[in-house]
Amino acid sequence: MRSSPDSFATAANALPIEALDHVALTVRDPQASMAWYQQVLGFLPAGMEGLESGPPFILRVCPGCYLNLFPADSASPGPVPDHNTIAMRHVAFRVTYARMAEVEQELERRGQAVMAFDYGPRCRSLFLTDPDGHQLELIGYGEGVFTA
Repeated sequence: MRSSPDSFATAANALPIEALDHVALTVRDPQASMAWYQQVLGFLPAGMEGLESGPPFILRVCPGCYLNLFPADSASPGPVPDHNTIAMRHVAFRVTYARMAEVEQELERRGQAVMAFDYGPRCRSLFLTDPDGHQLELIGYGEGVFTA
């Protein structure tokens, strides 16, 4: 049986989790970061209604998925964790595999330094960093990559 990340059997003890909702990042200048994510990745500004409190800086990544930006307490960031230190390594956003070359060219046209990796004939990643040094991955999977 061939599975995709969108159609899989859940474990008997699985909670009723529907999707990854948002990622929250701490940034030096939320307004500047909002602008960067809009200009470079095309995310859209979003808001929330009916809540007593919530994140003030929200971007819509795609339907049902958001990026929340929070201001740092200090303008001086802490050290970037080593690659294998216990920490969040990167945030990955999925891109249609057939469009990866187009996306890479567009990022470079927008002035971004991109590191590209092929993990075999059906998986390609593009890595870049945001203005605060958060590592971002744009990843595309070919048909049939996932087995569960």
